[in-house]
Amino acid sequence: MLRRPTQPTGKAQAEAVAAFPSVDTDVRPRLSGWRRQQLAGWLFLVPAIAYLLFTFALPIVYNVMLGFERTSPATIGNFTAPFAGIDNYRFVFNDPSSRDAIVRTFEFTFGSLLGQFVIGFALALLFSLRFPGRTIARSLVIVPWLLPLIVTGVIFKFMFQAEGGAVNQLLMNVGVVDHRIQWLNDPHLAFWTILMANIWLGIPFFTLLLYSALQDVPVEVREAAVIDGAGPWQRLRLIIVPIILPVIEVTLLLGFVFTVKVFDLVVGLTGGGPANSTQLITTWSYNLSFGQNGTFGEGAALNNVLLVLALICSPLYLLLSRGSLRRSRGADG
Repeated sequence: MLRRPTQPTGKAQAEAVAAFPSVDTDVRPRLSGWRRQQLAGWLFLVPAIAYLLFTFALPIVYNVMLGFERTSPATIGNFTAPFAGIDNYRFVFNDPSSRDAIVRTFEFTFGSLLGQFVIGFALALLFSLRFPGRTIARSLVIVPWLLPLIVTGVIFKFMFQAEGGAVNQLLMNVGVVDHRIQWLNDPHLAFWTILMANIWLGIPFFTLLLYSALQDVPVEVREAAVIDGAGPWQRLRLIIVPIILPVIEVTLLLGFVFTVKVFDLVVGLTGGGPANSTQLITTWSYNLSFGQNGTFGEGAALNNVLLVLALICSPLYLLLSRGSLRRSRGADG
């Protein structure tokens, strides 16, 4: 009668393992599925992280370094230059042209946001109504947004030029003026020209975001306000604006970030002239850095003002976005 062989136990098993060392008794730790997913996720993020480091982080760090260095065309070829302390920033805030550029940037930004919001909100309210051709009108309103800034600047330059400009020709044909206006040669009019061009350029952004926000206003709330006898202005002020206020806040903040760094439009339209009357922070810092003197440190110091504004706007944007998300969740609940 055959008997089933028994497995060695205890001392016999130890002797068997010692007698056959080729038997693999080590249990190598293996990555769990969750850890493999984490590792794969980080590997996929490596190209994006490298892109951000080389295109954003390193230029920002280098610009901050330049702001504290005494640079010249002879030293710009080197990675470092003699330390200047806060001399560059002292120059920026004591130089009349630099101070004017900072003040003008805020005036330009405030005027642009005011015009873009008022016109964009009015168009958003108009497109919320039903009328023939509404779809085509909504499509046409985004055309300025599709054009590069430098192209927009060149177009407005041809439109507002004194000789043969479309604006002067139109105003003279309808009898509003009897002589050609020097839009781009007069220091005061040149600023208003770039302001109008930037307002026209930013209207689609405000219109689309505010129009999308208006679509989220519950129809029941509007109907209840009409039944209660609220007029159009009361419905807008007491019902619609409070509901879409988070979107308005985020839109204005993004508009501020987009406007305060405008460069191409001014270069294509006026080049910062006449007599530096349209110089903004971006254009004047460019002139300081790449002008005749090549004072890269002073230009970097002025440009760091924009960096401070970005550092202020970034957490504010996150705060407003989270507040908007919490409100929307509370409304849904």
